[in-house]
Order: sequence, then structure tokens, then C-alpha cells
Amino acid sequence: ELAHASLAVIAWPATVTIALGCITPLTAYVVLKRLGGFSTADSAGIAAHYGSVSAVTFIAAQSFCASVGTPVEGYLATLLTLLESPGIHIALAIGAIGVGGNRPVSETLHEILTGRTMVLLVGGLFVGYAMGDTGWTAVSPFFENGFKGALSIFILEMGVVAADSFADLKKVGAFLLAFGIGMPVVHGILGAVLGEWAGLSVGGSTVLAAMAASASYIA
Repeated sequence: ELAHASLAVIAWPATVTIALGCITPLTAYVVLKRLGGFSTADSAGIAAHYGSVSAVTFIAAQSFCASVGTPVEGYLATLLTLLESPGIHIALAIGAIGVGGNRPVSETLHEILTGRTMVLLVGGLFVGYAMGDTGWTAVSPFFENGFKGALSIFILEMGVVAADSFADLKKVGAFLLAFGIGMPVVHGILGAVLGEWAGLSVGGSTVLAAMAASASYIA
């Protein structure tokens, strides 16, 4: 879809999305650190989840818009990647620098910016732009059919992992539950407003708001 979108059309939505990707981990970190009293490492780790994007939420938001007849821009998957990258890496940088001790900051930043996550995210954009319709046709069965099934199995596993950690809620339960409900609402409203301002359709703004509000299971 990125290969089909002109620079003039995608420029403002992309700029707004990158800004969102910078804002979401920073606001999450500050709330967790200052109000929640979490450690630097824990605050940055949770902020990485909330700065990142849930692929499941993205798919659900797209499906919702389709079910109510609200069109969504085809390049929204590109915005997902643009939101994901700074969301993860800013939080990682905060955490790594905050607990890094005597390690040089330049070395830490180099590791973060050249890690496999960054390479796959940014590299994926270039691959998608260059592959065109012919390249997409060859791999589309996996992404259109197999991906959702694999993701469902993964989410079941994440549920088991989360259940194993229920005991930790006794330590920070009330605050963390309030954070988990309130922070997505704040980020979602911000995403909707900025999406509208950037010229996205109602469907596009809705999906961008859902992406900004979501938290990744994988980050």
C-alpha cells in the first residue's frame, strides 16, 4: 500500500504518527515513574509496551471500520510501523541510559538503533515499497490467512504468561489497573485529534486512535 501512496498524501499523516510515537512512551514513562513510583527499568519497560502498537488492536479497528462501512486509507499499516519504531526505541533508550551505569551513551544508542527490531521495522517499509503488487501476490496467502491464526495462538500463550504474573498485582494492582485503563484513553483521544488534523478520514482517524491507545503484547 505504501508503494501506491504519493508523498503528498502520506506526508502529514506520517509526521503526526511519528510525533505520536514519541509522545506515547514519554507520557507513559513519566506517569509510571513520577506518580506510580516504579523503577526506571520497570517504567521504561512498561512504557515500551504502551509506546508500541498492538497488531491485534490494529486488525480489530480495521475490521470494525469495515463492518460499519467507514473506509480506511490503505497505507494505515505504514503508519503502524512509523508509530511502532519510536514508541519502542525511545522507551528502550530511557531505560538503558537510566540503568546503564558507566557504559557510554553512544554505545547504548548504537545498540538500540541497529538492533534487529529497528532493522526489521524500517527495512520492512523499504521492502514493502519496493516489492510492488507482483511481490505482494507471492506472499499474500501467509499474511491474509496464516497471520491471524498464528497471532491467535501467540495471544493464548501471552494469556498464560500474564496469568502466571497475577500475584504481582498485589504489589501495584490499583495504580497499574488505573494506568492500564486511563493511559489508553488519553493516548486514543490524542490520536483521534491529530489524525483529524492530519487530514485522515473518519475511519483512518479511528484506526490511528486505536493504534495510539493500544499496547503491544510483544514489545
